[in-house]
Amino acid sequence: MLEYIRSNAQSFGVKLVFGVIILVFVFWGVGSFSDKGGRNLAATVNGEPITARDFEMAYRNAEESLLRNNPGLTREQLKAQQLGRQVLRDLVAQSLLRQEAARMGISVSPLELRLAVGKIKAFQNSKGEFDPAAYKRVLQAQRLSPADFEQETSADLLRQKVFALVTAGAWADPAEAQNRYNFLREKRTVDYIFLPAASYKDSVKPAEAQAQAYYDAHKAAFAVPAKVKVAYISVRPQDLIRPESIDEAAARKWYEANAARFTEEEQVKAAHILVPLAEDAPEADVHKAQETAAAIEKELATGKNFAAVADAHNGPNAAGPGGELGWLKRGATVKPFEDAAFALAPGQVSKPVRSPFGLHIIKVEAKKPGGVTPFEKALPDVRASMAAEQGADKLHDVLDSLIEDNILGKPLKASAQRFGLTAAVTDLASAAELEKTLGVKAEAARTLVNTPANAPLDTALEAGDAYVVARVLEAEPAATESFAKVKDRIFAALTEEQALAAALAAAAERRKELQDGPLNPALKQGLGVRTPAPLERGGALEGFAPDPALAAAAFNAPVGAWLPTAFAVQSLKDGKGALLAHVSAVLPPDAKEWETVKDIMQSAVTRERAEGLFEIFMQRLLVDAKIEVNNPDLVDRKNM
Repeated sequence: MLEYIRSNAQSFGVKLVFGVIILVFVFWGVGSFSDKGGRNLAATVNGEPITARDFEMAYRNAEESLLRNNPGLTREQLKAQQLGRQVLRDLVAQSLLRQEAARMGISVSPLELRLAVGKIKAFQNSKGEFDPAAYKRVLQAQRLSPADFEQETSADLLRQKVFALVTAGAWADPAEAQNRYNFLREKRTVDYIFLPAASYKDSVKPAEAQAQAYYDAHKAAFAVPAKVKVAYISVRPQDLIRPESIDEAAARKWYEANAARFTEEEQVKAAHILVPLAEDAPEADVHKAQETAAAIEKELATGKNFAAVADAHNGPNAAGPGGELGWLKRGATVKPFEDAAFALAPGQVSKPVRSPFGLHIIKVEAKKPGGVTPFEKALPDVRASMAAEQGADKLHDVLDSLIEDNILGKPLKASAQRFGLTAAVTDLASAAELEKTLGVKAEAARTLVNTPANAPLDTALEAGDAYVVARVLEAEPAATESFAKVKDRIFAALTEEQALAAALAAAAERRKELQDGPLNPALKQGLGVRTPAPLERGGALEGFAPDPALAAAAFNAPVGAWLPTAFAVQSLKDGKGALLAHVSAVLPPDAKEWETVKDIMQSAVTRERAEGLFEIFMQRLLVDAKIEVNNPDLVDRKNM
């Protein structure tokens, strides 16, 4: 819940990077890690203690969070998955970063902390001002003390400062971003000759011995999977508490503690026409873009539909159909665009507005005023949210009780009714069918089909937003269909396989006759060559199923070359067959499209550099550190 409180307050990019970096601590007892006694200490990091109490609190918090979010887990499973070591790695990383911040002279002042807390919307009143009463009320509702919250917030700010300092030198050559973009968006014009396998079916005739050999070699394909009939109870948090059971006084208190959830920002629904123009474009380009924008304004002035004009002028990725951008909040777009859009009344169209992306002609279609949803209107949502939260708190105990009843052989129907739930029974079903029927993951479905008849499962199974308590009533073992039963299917498969082989052989012979070089229309017609839409890197040839090998070969071949071999492909219209491909042109990406995405691409490359720098920084701290594990039994939860 702490993350939710801060969700609109700051970026957690640093925390995400931090979470990746701690994965360098993957070895136990290797490198700078050593084991020394000391029951009151979990570990020391360059002489700085991580006390047993600090470790225990961190472990309990992690354990409670995991159990709350994954009720199917047990404490024993978490211990087996070495949760303690993961928690220690996190504490070691925090300690190393804190120490390095002190060495650099980086700190978080009380004023900085106060400003950061004050910006969190959950702690503000309707005027956007920090409200001490709301601050205490919200923290109390989340079972947090101000001291604990402020300590963790201060640690977050410190991490952000270190990240900013370490990565301040991160830089990427603008040409790298464009080169990457050009590589990704380059296309190929690929001509092809397709020989359908169906054309060769009459020329092949599988023998009985081949069919028997095929059956013997592919018995797994004729396996009948194991099936089970399952009695089960599906449990969702929101089903455990009826929203109408929550009294209005409690709902009002929760509404006041979560006021930020019911504060709607002002929004506009906008569409635009974009004339791409680089931020640092020369005067000649600016003048040309202005002329284009003026011509578009004249079109609109004649009464033409804005959406139609937008579709005619917008480049790829400039907007949705009709120039639609959807509902926008303040801060969602660049400032010049935002100022113009929010100044317009519904139905109005702006003059051209300059932004880093170019010139925008904006139309506002509708507006939503900001404000706080009144309690009376929000009451159904409040009760639903409270029911979900209270149900989540109750979920673990309910599952424990249902699992216990299940193990003791009590009727699931009666157990379900005790909590206002419903029990059900599946038909005999395979693992794949159980995945769909129960919504469980593949591993859980396999567990069910491997469970004998009249046996309960001793854990709950995760099923999306629900958990399933299950008992297997009947079980049928896996089997294999007889040769006689599948003979016709085998002959059909062999015929298709041999026909494809014949098509590939014919294509190989045809390839020997083909010469590299450009294809003129007459030659293309004579060879039966077709030219589909340009092929994108990693994409599929138009009219065919994706074939990574074919796509890769097309992008590696020079212009004018036929690919050296035929490819077995799947035509969406004519089925399987053999294809010969010829690369006739390389198409560079659209320059206008680059203008719309260059800032995003440049930012992504720079961010990649920054994250790489920070990873190196954290790895250096680890290599240079002296880390001693004082109480491995505590960390590994031995005898606990």
